[in-house]
Amino acid sequence: MATQSNFTNDETLRATLESINPFERNPGWLSGLTDLLTFVQSADLETRKTREFQQVLWDENRVSGVGMGTVDVSAALEAPEFREWVAEQSVRPVPEDSEARLAFFQAFHDGLVSRMKTYCKRVARVKIFRVLAAFYPRYFTTITYRRMALECHRAWFGKQKKPGEIKRQIDLMERLHDLLGPTDDSPRALAERMTLPWMVYQAHVQSASTEAEAETTTDQGDITLKPLPALQRRKGFTSIRGGLASIISALSFVVDGVSREELMDYLRSELPDYRDSSLRTLITILKNEFYVIQEQDGIFTQTARGELFLETQDPQELIPLFITRTLGVDHVLCALNEREYSQSELVELLQKVNPGWTTSYAPAAMLKWLRDFELLEQQANGQYRLTDIGRDWVEQIHWQPEFLEARPVEEEPEPRKSSGETLSVATVDQARLIQSVVEDTAFPERLVSQLHLGLWSHPRRHFAILAGLSGSGKTMLAQRYGAALVQQFGADPARRVFVQAVQPGWYDPSPLFGYINPLVPEKYERSGLLEFLLQAANHPEHPFVVILDEMNLSHPEQYFAPVLSAMESGDQLRLHDEADTFDGVPKAIPFPANVAFIGTVNMDETTHGLSDKVLDRAFTLEFWDIDLADYPRWDHFDLTTDQLTEVRQCLSGLLNALAPERLHFGWRSVEDVLSYLKLAKAAPNFSLREALDDVVYARILPKLRGSESERLQAALTQATKILDQHGLVRCKVKVQSLQTDLVDTGMMRFWR
Repeated sequence: MATQSNFTNDETLRATLESINPFERNPGWLSGLTDLLTFVQSADLETRKTREFQQVLWDENRVSGVGMGTVDVSAALEAPEFREWVAEQSVRPVPEDSEARLAFFQAFHDGLVSRMKTYCKRVARVKIFRVLAAFYPRYFTTITYRRMALECHRAWFGKQKKPGEIKRQIDLMERLHDLLGPTDDSPRALAERMTLPWMVYQAHVQSASTEAEAETTTDQGDITLKPLPALQRRKGFTSIRGGLASIISALSFVVDGVSREELMDYLRSELPDYRDSSLRTLITILKNEFYVIQEQDGIFTQTARGELFLETQDPQELIPLFITRTLGVDHVLCALNEREYSQSELVELLQKVNPGWTTSYAPAAMLKWLRDFELLEQQANGQYRLTDIGRDWVEQIHWQPEFLEARPVEEEPEPRKSSGETLSVATVDQARLIQSVVEDTAFPERLVSQLHLGLWSHPRRHFAILAGLSGSGKTMLAQRYGAALVQQFGADPARRVFVQAVQPGWYDPSPLFGYINPLVPEKYERSGLLEFLLQAANHPEHPFVVILDEMNLSHPEQYFAPVLSAMESGDQLRLHDEADTFDGVPKAIPFPANVAFIGTVNMDETTHGLSDKVLDRAFTLEFWDIDLADYPRWDHFDLTTDQLTEVRQCLSGLLNALAPERLHFGWRSVEDVLSYLKLAKAAPNFSLREALDDVVYARILPKLRGSESERLQAALTQATKILDQHGLVRCKVKVQSLQTDLVDTGMMRFWR
């Protein structure tokens, strides 16, 4: 996670705003927006009443991308009385007094909402804000998606109690005018000014957010859903007594921030028959499944989504998370977009999506939540169909929904009596192991040897951390090592090597070890890693390897605490606090000394540092030194000898120039550059120099960032020299502009 600048400070925000040139950053968007504002400003009352004008205003509006705002407003546009009201309102003078002005805009907004309900099945909230921004660019920004407007407002003003959607917009624009001075009424000047909040949000606020991401943004103010791979998604929804009403109740209680014990006391009063373990699990669900509350320094508050959900009580605020982060939701919506289904057919579909759902409980719970969120409905004949809301959301699914692979289970997952043997790594043929890992890779043999010895030199603490440059092959090394190791014991790597992608916002061990279902007290929701560790406990004579990919996206000392404690003390690994066995899951198991844990970490602004509690238990390897001569696939991309020489010299020069500041690149970037050039060769009028210029600009330069130092200036100067030598004009101009930023502001970054 990047560290967010303090934008409540005037000087910090002013410096950031002044570093942004909207027309330079996205000339296409700004030109289109300027044309729109010119079009609106020049339209008289009669023109504004026409179908043609309002078609542009509502459906061809360049203020922002329509994002999730795909509501059909054609019925309203066909109504002359609707168009006339909008036109007449738009030419009324804006009051000078700030309170009267706020009331004026609020009345316009509320009038649009109420009239739209007459003609349309849904209120086009995003489109309404695009219309208001087109009419009043001095007072409205291009952030038309209300959660993002709230997050930007929080970043600029701190958390405030219910400023309201209209007030947030006015606040943001007034802060701009205060810091940068008034702007004239020309469409170009207004377009520049109203896009600044979006550009600050995209470059700084969003990247520093600790909240779960379900959407991704573009430079044109557009928003699309950002799906997680199936393996990283949550396995269904957990039922909550009272459904949405219970979530709203909990959100109301944490408005001003409460401690965990205060929240527990409140939930006890609301759910007196729940055990404390179930209440703790309920808190975890609100944090990590619905993402409506967050915990910082022991205090629970609302997330931005939670705040908006409480403010609007509109389930639409949470739907993007469920479509992108919960397994099976996209399957159900896409299936129902084709035809109606019975409940049994949908349950069968979901069981194919996740073969681990052997009963109908989890699929049925999911269908209930999707009904509560008004995405689907059950008809009198029992058949399910999409609602209008559901059909709108299906249009946002731009990917092919994935199925989990069925994994045959050879053994019972619960621990059983073993043969009494324990793992002995002394039998490992290290030479064969090393050769198997390094074959066709750039990994040095010594590195693999260090990893193996570092993992197994302690009798119980088998934990290594692979840290360093993104794209340097850390995860690949861990996977290849795990596969080579277990194969020497005659095992299938698919069953003995487990990759766990760590997610931001893990504050406790439940994502790793599962949890007790709060509404079905006899049920334990198992995780994939729990099943894997139970298998390892069954077979102490075999090695198992767990890979925690990007383990410092959250704090390992929090979510990994039981393992860190048990591997140090030798005590049992505690899984839950109930009876000795709960729903087939033991309360604790002997610490599995046959399991090696390998964590990969990227040390940049998106991640957390590692505490001594973690480092004291880990064998650490760094991945910073990259030698392009070691790359084994230079001849796999159909480049001529001369072309290959040119590319190697250019990349080597850039790598050597940037390495002293650790701004260089890894094997992933090298592979991407070569793959791009291979494909570009087939393009008409192929120019190696131009293609190399484009791909280096896209894949190498975006990582450039830093603060004033002689070493950074030297790195940029040398990089400029290399780019000039190889004729990479576009890249050279960009790096020179970064050098100018460094001199003028004391800092620079590619995204500005």
